[in-house]
Amino acid sequence: MKSPQHIRIADYAYPLPDERIAKYPLAQRDRSKLLGYRQGKISEDAFFHLPDYLAKGELLVFNNTRVIRARLHFRKTTGALIEIFCLEPLEPADYQLNFAATGSVAWTCLVGNLKKWKEGELSQTVNVGGRQLTLTARREGVHATGHVIRFGWNDSTISFSEVLEAIGELPIPPYLNRATEEADLTTYQTVYSKVKGSVAAPTAGLHFTPEVLQALDEKGVERNEVTLHVGAGTFRPVKSEEIGGHAMHSEWISVNRTTLERLLAHGGRCVAVGTTSVRTLESLYYLGIIVHRTPETAPEGLHVPQWMPYEEEDGTPEPAATEALQWLLNYMLAHEMDVLHADTQIIIAPGYNYHIVRAIVTNFHQPQSTLLLLVSALVGEDWRRIYDYALSHDFRFLSYGDSSFLEPSPELLPLVDEDGNVIGSATRRECHSGSKLLHPVVHLHVFNPAGELYLQRRPLWKDIQPGKWDTAVGGHVDFGEEILPALLRETREELGLTDFEPEFMQKYVFESEREKELVHVFRIVTTKTPHPTDELDGGRFFSEEEIRQRLQTDFFTPNFEQEWKRLFGANS
Repeated sequence: MKSPQHIRIADYAYPLPDERIAKYPLAQRDRSKLLGYRQGKISEDAFFHLPDYLAKGELLVFNNTRVIRARLHFRKTTGALIEIFCLEPLEPADYQLNFAATGSVAWTCLVGNLKKWKEGELSQTVNVGGRQLTLTARREGVHATGHVIRFGWNDSTISFSEVLEAIGELPIPPYLNRATEEADLTTYQTVYSKVKGSVAAPTAGLHFTPEVLQALDEKGVERNEVTLHVGAGTFRPVKSEEIGGHAMHSEWISVNRTTLERLLAHGGRCVAVGTTSVRTLESLYYLGIIVHRTPETAPEGLHVPQWMPYEEEDGTPEPAATEALQWLLNYMLAHEMDVLHADTQIIIAPGYNYHIVRAIVTNFHQPQSTLLLLVSALVGEDWRRIYDYALSHDFRFLSYGDSSFLEPSPELLPLVDEDGNVIGSATRRECHSGSKLLHPVVHLHVFNPAGELYLQRRPLWKDIQPGKWDTAVGGHVDFGEEILPALLRETREELGLTDFEPEFMQKYVFESEREKELVHVFRIVTTKTPHPTDELDGGRFFSEEEIRQRLQTDFFTPNFEQEWKRLFGANS
């Protein structure tokens, strides 16, 4: 899988005027607009027509998390106002146990006006269900990106959940630039929210009403739920120039064993409501791989690292979604688990291959955000066309804004016989899964007038053959594309070379554990200087003697060495 670490976040900017950000929801949730993106075509609709976009028997997965009143305010005797924003439970670490705890709990928190609270205990009198108690807050160090705050109260009959309900403030997104209002207590929760723990709503779900849910049921759409507690990191901007410098926040997920069984019954594919459901579902795929590779992993140690999806092993086919889900289900059965708890830092960005999610219901996201990268990973560069349409057709943006249904066309590659005749098509994933479906690729060898051969150097961050030198141009032929146009396109994209007439050399079948290719090899002689894409680690011309001296020294990729010997002699 192509690593996204060198993606420039500035390439995912777009103009978002303040007046296009919805500060309040519509009076009727399901009367919001719905942008449809299907098979590359964009349309405008109303959200209550969503059932029309789903087939009978489709599996639709929701995030049932519920936003907590995570913001607490204390006033010091000096008059200074201190804001404590609860992020994640520490003692007890389990959300349900923490909310049910009495007397004392500890949380990782953000603290506003921290400079005014250097030491000492904060306290206030709280009325909970007609009972008065004293709530205290004490700093106990730092944890991750927050502060450890221990809360205590002097009534063992009152739970922390009741304390938060009594005095906590529901946090709404900072970009709304307004205080939380009474109406937000209802409108900033989905109608199906159940499991307390989020500090931000899974906003794609805010459009659903009981009537829409009933219409889905009547259509025969199957509904299922997962839980991901949304952290404050969802609003954290990407500050690094490249996303490789951005650390994803870790989020807690919970999935029932029956959900895995339903996913398997649907061939490992579904439609996700919101980016949080997407991250949960795609994390299940990698959790399956983790427990397959290291079955001794303890349930409490299940964690999906940020860059795991891009760390594929050389030549190893990716397992099918059903295979990974079955591994995870077997693990749960072996550990007698009805519910899977894990945390995930997965980042989904261009270059990611979706395994479980085939379409998304989602709102319109902030410029230069990881959520926009997730959308782009699904629809490619069409995200610009989608967002341009939304801006020019008065769609409302962000949490309280309108929604979209994004269903991309699968990227198809032609299937051919050994003579190159097209006999069908398959997705890129199917071609790279070890299926040995024969599909065409193009290679170009670029010479200068002195007879030197230009090679590209694979970046060190590449998972396959990092740092090695390889053929100047190599790429797939798209379905419906002829060989020569594909070669010209790949050469323009990789080296910036145009206006040349390639000479055909030969074609041959290349087969690895992962795929089977019909390779069409061309050459050119040029006086132009190649300008390799930023995704390569440069390139240069090599003399024939220099190439011969470096063969079988682990300097070149195995594929290049095989092709060199095929083209220029077995004695090379």
